[in-house]
Amino acid sequence: MPRIEITDAQITAAQTGDQDAMWAIVQAFDPMMSNIIRTSAPSASATDVEDLLQEARAVLIQHVHDYDSESSSAALSSFVYRAVRRTVQETHVSMTSAITVEPGAALRVKRALWEHAGNIEEAWASVSAESVGSRNSMSRERFMATVEGLASTESLDAPAAGEDGDGGSLTLADVLADPNTQVTDPIERRDLARWLMTQIPARQALALRAFYGVNMTQQEDRQTCADLGVSGAALRQLRSKGTKSARSVATTHGLAA
Repeated sequence: MPRIEITDAQITAAQTGDQDAMWAIVQAFDPMMSNIIRTSAPSASATDVEDLLQEARAVLIQHVHDYDSESSSAALSSFVYRAVRRTVQETHVSMTSAITVEPGAALRVKRALWEHAGNIEEAWASVSAESVGSRNSMSRERFMATVEGLASTESLDAPAAGEDGDGGSLTLADVLADPNTQVTDPIERRDLARWLMTQIPARQALALRAFYGVNMTQQEDRQTCADLGVSGAALRQLRSKGTKSARSVATTHGLAA
């Protein structure tokens, strides 16, 4: 991984709203992110590469806000690398796959098939074993549907791994929760909201995290617009899509009635 020269002072400035500092960090990381895109999504078109770069930048911005230079033993580049790579892989799966399951499931199944040389039963045994006791549990029916979807996909990478803008006093957990949700404990609802932010597209997640202050300082829309390079209307659309995406993930995992 190429060495990226970013100072703690720049990170602190970016975390407190200095857009010049944030953009300097983004520019410093662009070569690394472009390299990740080239290796993780070699068949991506020029348009797809630009979309992937925007998603990667959103992940970087989130991690800049999350990073604690005083307590972290890892450099920011190490802190960011794995998350960016996974986001690029999952986003590219979404772009190139006809299947309707979420990209994370597609990557898990595809990796298992690769590790077991295409043997479906061995791949299923591997996926089901790693799913025991986790939120990412997968039924055999869902596994087989994913296998069928992957079989009809022409291009996949090498195996690797309505909110309306007026939130008021509502928390993200309140916004995401289905009226019939099975999760009623306030702490569990907050934990669920945080987890869902890791399961949806990065730009949507950042739009929601910044608005509600989830694992980062709550910030005004103008700052988030500058971070993402979008207009106010586009930011509100990202929040709305993010809410729908998160609810869809929750439903898929049986976390809502």
